[in-house]
Amino acid sequence: MIKNLLHKITICVVKSLSWAIKALKTGSGTNLPGKIARKLSPDILSFLVKQTKKEIITITGTNGKTTTAGLLASVFREDGRKIVHNSRGANMLTGITATAIENSSIKADMTSDNCIFEIDEAYLNLAFNEFNPHIIAVTNLFRDQLDRYGELNATAKKIESAIAKTSVIEPLKLILNADDPLVSMIGNNFSDADLNKIFYGFEEIIHQNSEEKIYSPQESINCKCGKPFSYLKIFYGHLGYYECSCGVKRPATKVFAKAYIGVNSSNILVKTLDNQEFTVNINLPGLYNCYNALSAVTAALEAEISIKNIQKGIENYATTFGRSETLKIKGKDVIIQLIKNPIGATEVLKTVKNDDKGKLFIVINDNYADGRDVSWLWDANFELLANYNKPAVISGTRAADMALRLKYAGLDSKNLIVSENIKSAFLEALGNVNADEKLYVLPTYTALLELEKIKKNNWQ
Repeated sequence: MIKNLLHKITICVVKSLSWAIKALKTGSGTNLPGKIARKLSPDILSFLVKQTKKEIITITGTNGKTTTAGLLASVFREDGRKIVHNSRGANMLTGITATAIENSSIKADMTSDNCIFEIDEAYLNLAFNEFNPHIIAVTNLFRDQLDRYGELNATAKKIESAIAKTSVIEPLKLILNADDPLVSMIGNNFSDADLNKIFYGFEEIIHQNSEEKIYSPQESINCKCGKPFSYLKIFYGHLGYYECSCGVKRPATKVFAKAYIGVNSSNILVKTLDNQEFTVNINLPGLYNCYNALSAVTAALEAEISIKNIQKGIENYATTFGRSETLKIKGKDVIIQLIKNPIGATEVLKTVKNDDKGKLFIVINDNYADGRDVSWLWDANFELLANYNKPAVISGTRAADMALRLKYAGLDSKNLIVSENIKSAFLEALGNVNADEKLYVLPTYTALLELEKIKKNNWQ
């Protein structure tokens, strides 16, 4: 009784705080309420999430968590389900807690059909101390923020350690990207009685622009026997068809697809082992978003969503701020795409490279959530922009480093405008865009949050 009262008091306090934050436009609404809630009532997240009527689904991995979770949430809503989803990308425990409270009543009831949470790889273990998922999807594992995560094998082990904590009545469904050798090997130490591994991947990638076949930086990935994998096909990074002389190779997929990649949108022809076949239209650029969509499709099929609702949900998906989102600001087209590691950044740069009407605004911060080490800028293929001969505005705490990187990539230093103040730099970049042009904004994570604050003030 006392604990229930504490939960109710906590929810009232946090809802009031969240309302005040939104009213004052302070920009701290995704984590601060969660921090306070966890101090007042440490088990509040567990108490709320355990009220979920159907599946609890978590999405983790280096790239694509926010978009994959968003696509899946759109599909579930199309199916008429009431969901709880950390849509703003706050994927640590404080953000997830704030989301759960936001979707609960002041009586501490959370009457959701499903929870769909994207979770930071480093926090997966802690999250599973508080609730058990029914479905876990792992998108990919790329080298990212080595000061936080360590090497890729260490990240894979963190995910496996989290999986070991789950204890649902039915075997956990683990949805894995078969094209990523590190992801496909996750769960090898568990029996079929503990979990059901469902693999997805691509059979063929067809690019509208042949230049898109330029490869991203590739990680050196070794088999469990210690030998490096050889590749029959490479789609991007280390994703593709791989094999080792010891016999280990890309696993057979339950859900597989052919992707047709356009400049601004794509579609995938999906097939399954039980002879289903259907096309999904994706109103997002790049191969990386086709992978996000295929991961969401696989999870939705496992949750028994109809093909019709899967198609509608993905086609009608409204992008999250900063994830391939196109905005109209002061009458000009602006597309914002988060960059944070070499492979992800290179895939974004391929899209920028092919747009003759595009201009650049790049914002690089090195705060904790970005990763202090910005050496990844030298591994990303900024050489794709070597023929870019227009003004490019560079901002953020590491603006000088980014400008130097672009100079070495072949850009004329006379075209590089460096300003550490993100707000004034954004306005200058926008002012350089003509009516028939588009501004590509490429920020790191905390820079994206600063842009969101500017947005709340109507871009002033």
